[in-house]
Amino acid sequence: MEEQLKFAQSWMQAHIADTEGELGMPVVFTEFGVSTKARSTFNATSRDRFIQAVYGLLLDSTRRGGAGAGALLWQVFPEGMEYMDDGYGIVLPKEKATAGIMSVNSKRLVVFNSRCAWSCRWGCRKEEEQSEDVDDD
Repeated sequence: MEEQLKFAQSWMQAHIADTEGELGMPVVFTEFGVSTKARSTFNATSRDRFIQAVYGLLLDSTRRGGAGAGALLWQVFPEGMEYMDDGYGIVLPKEKATAGIMSVNSKRLVVFNSRCAWSCRWGCRKEEEQSEDVDDD
């Protein structure tokens, strides 16, 4: 598990750095997760550690005005859809710890983003572009 976490964090940090330095734009990591199928080395606890690591890295990037803009967990199911689970599925009412991790991360982002208008370089850039458009009219 530790090797997978280190690899994922290193991979994400490299992509965040590339989008900041080379592209000058934010990055969203999509379809991340781990399988909890019977033969997998992961279980619900290790999956939650992985999710926390991804969210933590993105929040750190956001706090410093970096390019880490978001992540889309693969895959969240509504109740009754468990039959489609390929090992990556999460039914939040049945996975209280995972739901809690997602909720805490969302609340942290809301708090941070409520202050973002004056400090986030991505938000500020967007506001600057909009104000420039208004000035040109």
